Amino acid sequence: MPGTERLVFQQSFEGLIRALGDQLDEPCAQQLREAGIDPRGKLSVAYPLEVWVESLKLAASVLAPTSPLEDGAEVVGRRFLEGYGATLIGSALLAGVRLLGPHRMLERMTRNLRTGTNYLEARLEQTGPTRYVLTCRPVVVAGFYRGLFAAGLEMSGAKSPSVVLMRSAGDAAVYDLTWQGDKTADKRPEPRS
Repeated sequence: MPGTERLVFQQSFEGLIRALGDQLDEPCAQQLREAGIDPRGKLSVAYPLEVWVESLKLAASVLAPTSPLEDGAEVVGRRFLEGYGATLIGSALLAGVRLLGPHRMLERMTRNLRTGTNYLEARLEQTGPTRYVLTCRPVVVAGFYRGLFAAGLEMSGAKSPSVVLMRSAGDAAVYDLTWQGDKTADKRPEPRS
């Protein structure tokens, strides 16, 4: 999408603000304002990607102050999904996730990710009965998506989900998503070789 400014939509920032919860004190709010967003004022419809990245880094440092950025961002990703679920668009999306189950939720991942930005793309490949490889691009802070995907799998009913960053090259991040098999109607057959 050359020539198009990468934007992160209002509901993503709403989710991030809600993820901060009671940690969003005045010093934190001031730092967010310096990054380009007023968490106590009316949010814009969209913000440049750079504002999102700075806000995400700040949230990681607030929610997990002793952790490296990627681990702190994972905490933000998990809490973000809970906060995003309290937004109008997020509540509708997460209600569907709970009904779909993990397989169908993952099959709709590209569309789900696009509700928060105008640029994020995802490609999904099933590699086992409860295993997928998910490639996302562009990804700036891979830990955020690790937490987001793990929380999404949990909300969709996956048992003991695991999300591992397999590799990161350029602006792409490749994740291995697995969970314990179950006997639900959502279970899919082994993929063909």
